[in-house]
Amino acid sequence: MPIDCFQIEESLRLAPLAPERAVAASRNPDARIWLDLLAVDRAEVGEWLDRLEVAGLARQLCLEARDRPGFYPLKEETLLVIPSLSASEGPAEVDYVAFLCRENLLLTVRCRPFANPDRAAALGASDSWLHARSIAGLVSAVLMDESLDCLRRTAELRESALSLEERMDREPESVGVEEVRGLRSAVLALGAVLGDQLPILRAVSTADRPSLRFAGAREYMQCAVINLEAADASVDWLDQRAGALHSGLQMHAQEKTNRRLNMLTILSTIFMPVTMLTGLWGMNFKVMPELELPYAYPIALGFMALTGAGMYLFFRRTGWFE
Repeated sequence: MPIDCFQIEESLRLAPLAPERAVAASRNPDARIWLDLLAVDRAEVGEWLDRLEVAGLARQLCLEARDRPGFYPLKEETLLVIPSLSASEGPAEVDYVAFLCRENLLLTVRCRPFANPDRAAALGASDSWLHARSIAGLVSAVLMDESLDCLRRTAELRESALSLEERMDREPESVGVEEVRGLRSAVLALGAVLGDQLPILRAVSTADRPSLRFAGAREYMQCAVINLEAADASVDWLDQRAGALHSGLQMHAQEKTNRRLNMLTILSTIFMPVTMLTGLWGMNFKVMPELELPYAYPIALGFMALTGAGMYLFFRRTGWFE
């Protein structure tokens, strides 16, 4: 199980700390420890909770509420669970990150890496974004990073939607159904994450608890909420554009089908007189005109060809092939 552990120094830098020393360090009231677990197995998470002496309702919620977003203010700890989009390639997947906060300890539990690809560099420059040596300051910075990631994903989806619309107007054949479905799926996933994150961050931003005091980090939390509100407003527009692209794709497919049916109708109309003549000359009557003529067969073929060609020219000049 990958484990990252840091302690906040007086200089506001995040110094790496050996995970086995995190338990003893967290018992120091002056310490500020961040333990980040990348875990899927509940047993592994439960083992760390036992080592950190997280018991009772806090332990139960941390194990059972990892896939249910919410804000849980407890007596000794504060627990919040927020959804987050994974950084994996391909379709966006929703992960749930649990934050267990004490006055001197932050425990985060997740199944996938954080979405920010430059996280290592950001951790090394923590003195530039960490406003105070506190767990509340650390939580507000992480939540701010999550809100910025939502804005980044919103901007990427907006560019994708505009690019698809441009291609749809210029070259409809180049736009595939899977592309539009992929865009709509990504928009729905982002909208679901934002819909769960917003009320939680609004509630957390007004919290004032011993384990999570945002007195000095209130501005960070307000900015995170504003970022999420802006992303949520953009998601509504993106959903409309994805719906319009899907409708446009259906209309283009219907138009393409109609053109093919129109072509089949014209071809059937062109060959209809030829078919009628073939049927007439194919009758088995004893007395029929032109049967004794030596050039009756080529004359009949030429007459049918002229009839078909004439009808073809007529339809072409009247715009039926456009």
